[in-house]
Amino acid sequence: MLQQPSEPAALRSECGEGHRPTRRRALRLALMAAGLSGPAWMVVGCAQPILGSAERPRASDVVMADMRTFRLAMVMGQIGEVRLPSNPSTGYRWALMEASTDLLNLLDHGFVAGRNDMVGAPGEERWTFQAVKIGSGELRFEYRRPWEPLDIAPAQRASYRVDVR
Repeated sequence: MLQQPSEPAALRSECGEGHRPTRRRALRLALMAAGLSGPAWMVVGCAQPILGSAERPRASDVVMADMRTFRLAMVMGQIGEVRLPSNPSTGYRWALMEASTDLLNLLDHGFVAGRNDMVGAPGEERWTFQAVKIGSGELRFEYRRPWEPLDIAPAQRASYRVDVR
């Protein structure tokens, strides 16, 4: 019997060893690289690293978005992360609806399960960006079901002011 080669570390995710990128994910990557926003940024299914290398930045190098002031202050080249509470078993996902793509480069997006190993337990979606240009902008997220039309109001919204020095 033939054995399939193991996946590179960059393609592994919380979804398990057998999860491989799909054409839909490849299309989404191409749309993000082209700088398009809106529904093209919506996440469907279990996410895994989209861009970047298999090597994750050290926790000490990453600046976290402030949940009290909804600000993300970074310096050029620095890595920043936005963490939003999520429960994919409900059908809802966080969608990046607006991003200052001239200031930030999306490195990674994925779901991290909470401390509870029960099926359907909540966790958080993590969005990792790298500052590539000095300036100010905004990140706008909506918590919605991907199959619902955009004229239906999202369950939640989150907006972050981004300042890159």
